[in-house]
Amino acid sequence: MVTKFQARHLTGAYASSAVTYDDSTNLEDETYAGNIAELKNLEITPPEQAVEQVRCAGNVAQTIGANARAVGTATGVTNGTWQNMMLHHASPTNWKVTGTALLTGDEQSFHILGLGTSDAIGGSDNATRYGVGTLASDAFDQNMVGAIRASYDNGSERVVVALTNIFIGKHGPVRPTGADGHFEVDFEGECLPKDGAWEFKD
Repeated sequence: MVTKFQARHLTGAYASSAVTYDDSTNLEDETYAGNIAELKNLEITPPEQAVEQVRCAGNVAQTIGANARAVGTATGVTNGTWQNMMLHHASPTNWKVTGTALLTGDEQSFHILGLGTSDAIGGSDNATRYGVGTLASDAFDQNMVGAIRASYDNGSERVVVALTNIFIGKHGPVRPTGADGHFEVDFEGECLPKDGAWEFKD
């Protein structure tokens, strides 16, 4: 039977501090601050490992589809003479995560990861205030050591994707789903290729 996962099999989690991978702890068992129960949608894009063709001088006789290039007369189903060329493997792109969540009455994971330092407000209501794009001692005021984990578990099989040292660059728009609907918010984040991992249960 083919394994499949449905929306109810997804559990999202976040951490506001660094998560260090090791070879004796499953990604599922790493310590995270909490689950993201208000998720409506989560899309993870692994790094793209693109290649490009590099054309070189000269040509070579080659059997189409042969495993190794051999100079000289080609033998096989189809013969051909081709310009010398090679494939250049470009650097991989970043891991990317995009999602949509219900707008709740408290800070959500992507706010905690993406908005940086907060101020405690003691007015008629106690509150926590965040700015956006505030300069700090580094280039900007933002948590960059946090992590997001997506666990797909149907009870028999499990796939886990974890992104650490993640940069949350989008916290909106905030919008209603309709005139009598609820409000939701989009978010987007990225991390370097070295900071993301797939894990498949054997």
